[in-house]
Order: sequence, then structure tokens, then C-alpha cells
Amino acid sequence: MPELPEVETIRRSLDKVVLGQKILDVEIRDNKLFRGKKEATIGKTIQEIARRSKMLIWKLSGGSYLLFHLKMTGQLLYDSTDHKQIAGGGHPDREYLKPPPHKHTHVIFRLEKGHLYFNDLRKFGWIKVLSENELKKEVKGLGPEISWPEFTFEYFRERLSKKAQTKIKTALLDQTVLAGIGNIYSDETLFCAKVLPTRLVKDLSERELKRIYSCLPEIISLALSHGGTSLKDYRQLDGSTGNFLEHAKVYHRTGKPCRICQTPIARQIINGRSAHYCPKCQG
Repeated sequence: MPELPEVETIRRSLDKVVLGQKILDVEIRDNKLFRGKKEATIGKTIQEIARRSKMLIWKLSGGSYLLFHLKMTGQLLYDSTDHKQIAGGGHPDREYLKPPPHKHTHVIFRLEKGHLYFNDLRKFGWIKVLSENELKKEVKGLGPEISWPEFTFEYFRERLSKKAQTKIKTALLDQTVLAGIGNIYSDETLFCAKVLPTRLVKDLSERELKRIYSCLPEIISLALSHGGTSLKDYRQLDGSTGNFLEHAKVYHRTGKPCRICQTPIARQIINGRSAHYCPKCQG
């Protein structure tokens, strides 16, 4: 599933190609993946493209919003009318390399200057049409974004204190604690902070908590600078791949030597999620 850096990369790229365009029509091929009335979007202009956690938000003229979640295999692909701007973002399967629409295309937005295709092989993703109040309810339970001014160390510590009996890996994945962090960047953050993912929150010292807090924006910033992570043919909106994985210290490196101390990277399942770590550097 794309995490904060991948979704933010898509948001920034979409800003360049669809912002300001009017939605002329919406073709819904699978009603289960499009929730709400499409009539509320037709004729409306895309005024803003934002991100909250791992979701994309389109603010439309007239007061409606479109909320996108790509989940495991969702993809947004834009193709301009003159075919000079062809852009795709998400986790495509090889079949997605075929020109859309295809059998995995479930929603098509016809815009003034092209089409935006919502593809999803496994059909876990979705699009919702919401009012402003409905949108607020959708995101109400989410934790803060790393970039928000209110995301202070004191706030972070207070949020984690409610998860005292939880392992730190699991706590970082909890979207009520912090929005947008998943498997990849929780692993990399904990390596940066020299903290084992199996440690309970209540056992972490103030110094260790501060290291985690400092490492979070550092790791996310590094990931954004490299366009996120490419797994299973992940593509950015310009068709290129994110290359953060080339810089990852532990994630997806089970059995390989640690880049710092040469100890083999270990992998352990914690509450159903895989955790990668260096036993020596984080021990």
C-alpha cells in the first residue's frame, strides 16, 4: 500500500496536470468502488488537490469533495487529449501497462483536457463523493501529519502514552497516533532512531522517544526527495519509479548485511505486520 511519500508524490504531480480542469463526465464501471452521486461532481472545477494520511482529496467548486484511497493495487492514470501528458501513479500490475481503459479500469473522469482513469486489480481502493461535513467525519479519527505545526514532541509523546502496552512498531502504524506512516517508513524510522521494533512504548526512554520523533521527518523528507518507494512496479505520475528503496537501511533487506555494521537484517512478524531491523544497531 502506498504510504505518505508515495501519495504525496502523486498529489504533487496531479497538481500539474488536472488542477483547474472541469469534470465533464464520470463513467462508473463498478459501483462498489465509486460511492456517492456523480452528479455532484459533473461540471465542477478541481480547485485543490490535497492529501490526508494515505488518501487524496479533491476540492471541487460548488462545495463537494472527492476522496480517493488507492489501497493495495489502486492506480490513477491521466492521459491528455493530445496524448502529450500521459501520467500514472499507484501500484500497477503488468496488465496496467496496457493503454486504458482496460478490464481493471473501474472509473473514468472525462476532464476538459483529457481523461483520468482509476484502475484497481484487486478492487480494494475506492472513491467517495462527500460534502465538507462528511469529509470531516472521514478524517476525524486520524492523527496529525508530520508537517503540521502542532506535531510537537510533547504532542507525539502524549499520543504514544495512550499506547503504553503496545510495541513501538505497531504504535507507529496506528493512524490515530500519526497519519500516513506504514510498514516501510516505520522500519526505517526505528533503524534511524536505533530502537528495536519489538520494544514496548512504556519501556522507551525520553531520549529514545526524541530520536524517533526527530527521525520521522528526516526519513519522510528523504523518501520524498527520491519519489517514494517502488515495489511491484510502483510508478510515479510521470511513469518513472521511486527509488527510495535503494537507500533503505532495513526494509525489504532480510538476510542482507546491515549497511552500517554488516549484521544480517532480521525480519519478524509483529501483530500481523512484518518488521525489518538490525539486531546490533537497534539492540
